[in-house]
This record gives sequence, structure tokens and C-alpha cells, in this order.
Amino acid sequence: MDKLSIEEAYKLLEEAPRNNKELWIKHSVNVAIVAERLAEQLKLDGKKAYVLGLVHDIGRRAREHVGLRHIIEGYNYLKCLGYDEEARVCLTHTFYARNLVIPNLTKKNTNLTRNEIDFIADYINKNGFNIYDKILQIADNMGSASGINTIERRRTESMLRYGITDISEKNLQGIFNVQAEIEEKLGASIYYLFPEVTDNISKTLIKDVVKIKKVNCKSKI
Repeated sequence: MDKLSIEEAYKLLEEAPRNNKELWIKHSVNVAIVAERLAEQLKLDGKKAYVLGLVHDIGRRAREHVGLRHIIEGYNYLKCLGYDEEARVCLTHTFYARNLVIPNLTKKNTNLTRNEIDFIADYINKNGFNIYDKILQIADNMGSASGINTIERRRTESMLRYGITDISEKNLQGIFNVQAEIEEKLGASIYYLFPEVTDNISKTLIKDVVKIKKVNCKSKI
């Protein structure tokens, strides 16, 4: 089983055939930064976590709007290249508990076949989630194309983009449970490792205020 290097992981991103990949790459890099910092603080392999962060969304290499198809496409792509461990995180970064797998796989517009749903569900049921999977779940919920944000901010953006449903609320509680588990291991809040989060909160709040002012101005016309 081969081990993917940081250089090769960057090459996979840069050579992806999709258009408008700049934001996708920025997101992947920020996820990698979060994953590396968390792993090192937990006395784990930071470089390994960084690589996993870079390729966790490699299933979006051809196109952006693929629903949950990106997790199986990423898994198959890396598996074919001989990167089994990296392929694993393509599947595991999306689900925050075993009982959330089926509800997420069977919701509308996943773009998955029945066989693919069964394969993913069986894979997660058999393998569960290791510490690197959980680190990537946190990292994916903090790293955006614009920088590193709080989990609450990222989940809110996601729910505004895709809608608020029963499963989105369960996913929110699921990632909070993962956060609590990681923080117990750290012995502190995850955010003390990321002072840049404060700057990003300030910037996004300013943008929100500008948007609100624009809406109010239009309503008065």
C-alpha cells in the first residue's frame, strides 16, 4: 500500500480537470492546515493529517455539484492509485456517527446508486471512525475557501446553502459530539489552537452588516 506525499497530493489538486478550482483548492488547503495542527497537538502524525486534508474532497476533482457522489468518486479514484488510507477519509469525513450514515445516504439528491449506498454503509459499519477520521471531520467543518472559521459558522453556511432539515440538525449535533471528544483529548477548546478564527469572525461579521445595510436600503426605495 503506497503512502501519498504532500507534493503528490498538491499535484493531484493542481491537475484536476474541473473548472473554477481555485476555491476548491483553498478549502482543501485550509482543511489540511487545521488537520495538521490538531494532529500535532494530539501527538499524532501532522504530515499524514495534512495530506488527508488536501485530498479529502478529491472526488470533486472533475466537477463541483455532485452531491454525495464526491465521496465515492474520491474513494474509487485514490483506491485505484493505490492510496488506501487516503481513500478511506473520502468516505469517513462526511459522517459524524454510525447512526447518521443511512439518513445522509438516503436523503434527496445524493446522486448515489443503491449499490454505492450499500457499499458505503457497509464500509463505515465495518471500519468505524479512527482518530484521523474525526480530525478530518472537524477540519472540514472549520476550513473554508476564505480561511479558518468556527464550526458553527461553517455549518450555518452549509445549512443556508442546502437547506435546514431533520438530518442537518442531527449532523450539527453529531459534529458537536466529535468536537467534544477531540477537546476532551486536548484538554482545552480546539479554538485556542486557531487564533486566526477571531480575525475571520470579525471579517465575516463586517460583510454581514454590509449585506444587511444593502437589503435595508433597497427596501426603503
